[in-house]
Order: sequence, then C-alpha cells, then structure tokens
Amino acid sequence: LDCWKTPAASPVFLAQRRVRELLITPDQKMIHTAFSSRLSLPQSLTSKPRAGSSGSGATRRGQLHLIAAKKNKRKEERKAQKRAETKALLEKRDEDKEKETSDTSALSGPQPYEATATVMQSLTICGSYKDKTGEKLLDGTILVQEAAKALWNAPFVCASHDASDVFNYGNKAALSLWRLSWDEFVGLPSTKSAEDDESVQSERRELLDRAAKDGYIKDYSGIRQTSDGRKFKINGATVWTITDKDGKKTGQAVRFDTFSWLRDDGEEEEMIVCEGGEIVPKKSIAADASSDMKEIPSAVEVAEASAAVEAQAAEVRRLKEEDGLDNSSPAVQAGVASLMEKKAVLADLEERIAAAADA
Repeated sequence: LDCWKTPAASPVFLAQRRVRELLITPDQKMIHTAFSSRLSLPQSLTSKPRAGSSGSGATRRGQLHLIAAKKNKRKEERKAQKRAETKALLEKRDEDKEKETSDTSALSGPQPYEATATVMQSLTICGSYKDKTGEKLLDGTILVQEAAKALWNAPFVCASHDASDVFNYGNKAALSLWRLSWDEFVGLPSTKSAEDDESVQSERRELLDRAAKDGYIKDYSGIRQTSDGRKFKINGATVWTITDKDGKKTGQAVRFDTFSWLRDDGEEEEMIVCEGGEIVPKKSIAADASSDMKEIPSAVEVAEASAAVEAQAAEVRRLKEEDGLDNSSPAVQAGVASLMEKKAVLADLEERIAAAADA
C-alpha cells in the first residue's frame, strides 16, 4: 500500500495501479478501490477545468479585453482615415477656390477707371465741365472716390484728348461706340474718330478751335466713324476745353447721350445710351415707355372697380339682413369670395397708379 501514497497524477502511480489490477484478486480490487477513493485528490487539482467553469473566468475576461481593444483600435483607425479624407477634400476645395479666384482675376483684372491716372483724369473732366458750363457732369451727389466709377458707367458717351489731340480717356459707352478696348483707345489720335476726309477733318478742327476760344460748345452735331468704319451722327453733343490752374489748354472733352447710325440706304437709326453705358435703339426705349403708360389704369377703370366692390358688399349684406343667412351659408360664402376678388382687383389698380406716380 506504500505505492498508493504516490501522487495520483504521476505516471509512476498510474503504472503501478495498472500492475496491481493485473495481479490482485477481485476481493483485493474492491479493497484497493475503497482506499483509492479516500486518498484521491480533488478534481480541481488533478484535472483541467471544464470550459465555462469558474476557473476559466479570468481567461475569459482577458479575451474580452483583447477583443475590445482590437475593436477600439479599428474604430480609431477608421476615424483617423475619415479625418484624413476630410482634410484632403477641404484642401482640394481651397485649392480650387484659389485657382478660380486667380483665373477670374487674370481674366477680368482691375477696371481701367481704377488706375490712379484714370481717376485723376476723371476728376479733371468733371471739374472742368463744371467750370466751363456751370453745370454738373454727373447727376446727384457723388463722392470724390466714387466719381471715376460713376463717370465710367455714366448714361452718356464721354471722351477726352490731351493738348496733342491724343485720346487719354474714354468711358464704357465711348469704348463700346468706337468698338475699341481701353488700351486701343487711349493713345489713339483723336483725328481717327472721324473719317479721313479733308472736309470732315477741317470741320472737326474748326469745332475744336471754337470750343477752345469760347470755353465750350453745346448742341453740336457732326459725323464720326467707328474703328471699323461704320459712320454715325452725333446729336446734341457738348464739347469743352480743359485748362490748368493758369488757364492753359491741356485738352478737350466731349459728352453726348444720343447718336444715329447712318445706313447705306440713307436711313438713320437713333440710338441712346442707358445707365451702365449700354447703347440701345431709342425706339425700344420709347416702346417700353409707351407700354408702361398703357399699363397705368385710367380713372374710369378705378371707378368701375370701386363700384363693383360696393355693389358686391351690398349684396353680401342683403343675404344676411333680408334673407337671414349667416356666414356658414354657401350663398354668403360665395358672395364673400366674390367680394374679396373685386377688392383685390381694385387694390392692384391703385398700386399701379401709385407706382406710376413714383416713377
């Protein structure tokens, strides 16, 4: 029995027990089994814990922590990837915007009237016009810093040349009329604004000399031509001389807001300069004005609309007072609806009359 004291988990014990099983009798085997059951160790010390038993709790918790850590890592990686993608998109958007702004600036660039020399010439033109004619060239109250832009977009053609008869200014309408860019117009001899004919150039020279002598000329009419040779007749132009503080001539300028294209068939097409320097046919402006006048309601229309409102209001009162109907009645509801329509018509007529008066 000494061999039974050997630890039950050892290989020696297992081998000895097998030998005994082969040598001992059945009775002895029963005794051996009884002693073995008393001397055997607890299962928790002699065998591996089953899955799901309390002995595996720590291991299970460790596995869960590991899984959670992996999930968190993947989550952070995805967040970092999204942040990187968002940053890349924002950077691309900023680059595109900067490129677009650069391209727009390159295409448009600063306006001619924004240059310092042009601003000074604009002020000189406005000031000299006031000195010579006693009138303001630009309507309304214009700040000094806004004068150049106002003259550029003025509803009339304005151009000037220096003492050598070389153009040094032309506003938006002037460039549009002569069909030249700013760089093409400025520096061009003003003789090029008229036909290269001796009689035409002589008449032009006489005009300028008379303006220099008298200070200015009003209601001038003359024939000029565009850069591509199309002839037009200036109507009601004002030509004045620009002088320095000592009274010395430094140039001359012209202003007009209507002219006529001269057709080959002898007919003329009257044109007019609108706000913003846009040149349009004069008959289109007249047509628009005539159309606006037609839209103004007459006194008869207003009176008829007012009478219709009063009559319908009386009808609604009759339905209530004489027929004893209330607001829930279909007849009263229909009458009220008709009354509202007639009031809307009257209100529209009155608004159109007010708008015409303001215009």
